Amino acid sequence: MEKLGTDRTFTIFEKMLYLRRGRLSALPSAVPTGQLSIVADQMRNRTFKSGAVIMREGEAPLAAYSLVRGRIRVSRRGQVLGDVEPGAAVGVGAIVSRDALGLGAVAVTDVLALELDRERLVDIFEDHFPLLLEAIREVARQHLDRIRKLTEVPDQLPVIHPERSLLKRLDFVERLLLLKMPEGPFERSSVAALAEIAERTRHWSIEAGTTLWREGEPAGTSCLIVNGSIRCSLSRDGRPVEFRAGSTAIGALEAIAGLRRWHDAVADTRADVLETKVTDLIDVFEDNVEMAMDFLAWVSGAALALIETAFGPGPELLDFLTRSSV
Repeated sequence: MEKLGTDRTFTIFEKMLYLRRGRLSALPSAVPTGQLSIVADQMRNRTFKSGAVIMREGEAPLAAYSLVRGRIRVSRRGQVLGDVEPGAAVGVGAIVSRDALGLGAVAVTDVLALELDRERLVDIFEDHFPLLLEAIREVARQHLDRIRKLTEVPDQLPVIHPERSLLKRLDFVERLLLLKMPEGPFERSSVAALAEIAERTRHWSIEAGTTLWREGEPAGTSCLIVNGSIRCSLSRDGRPVEFRAGSTAIGALEAIAGLRRWHDAVADTRADVLETKVTDLIDVFEDNVEMAMDFLAWVSGAALALIETAFGPGPELLDFLTRSSV
């Protein structure tokens, strides 16, 4: 790839070869050649002179760049995060998370890159669900990895319990309202799509001390805690770690990523839980791509927020902004 010239357009094979060896595909061995060719076909080569501004902070990125040659300096909130070299995918994280703040990207040297337009990336996801699903799974894996790096996992409890916490039985309409709660992954989703999920959820009423799952068990479901709280515990470096969760979803990240449970989950109080099988969720996603893309943006946005609050400016943030999930 170092011998490729800039006076001609790369062939699809050359683009695919570079993407396999670079980092635009976070799971290069997991993405079939046919799917990779779809992405490669939509990319074009771009060159930037040393000193050129590729992206500006405060602007949502219009394209992402897989760096083939040269070096790019990346910044966020006015602070330089570092330089990236060939193999980096600059801007994909900001596009996927629908982040309006964006990032700064300046060519430190003359740069050769493969450009993927934001709208073309959206079109690829809309037309090729396997690529979208792999992106969701990888974002979930990466987000969970960062959560597990935290010295202390924060409690996930609401400030105020909603009135519905007094309900002993959740009817169909109530489940729809819960799924469409503000700032949740499905806030913007259509009622018809949410109805498909609501029909497949299972309502549990559990007593204090009931075990939802144990660390290391296969993860096949996500649980939305309607009221009450769940005590989550795990062992890290030989010492116990605990956090509590209430009126939030738990288990979704490892379930959709295809991983095992990473903590015990035991009811701390009496609780009502809505359980959804991840296979059912994926089926609904395939029929409602907009909902799947909303979920991808929500998880990716949550990951970005966690990085900025828990890790601050540094390697983790630079990695998020320059590492792709597609």
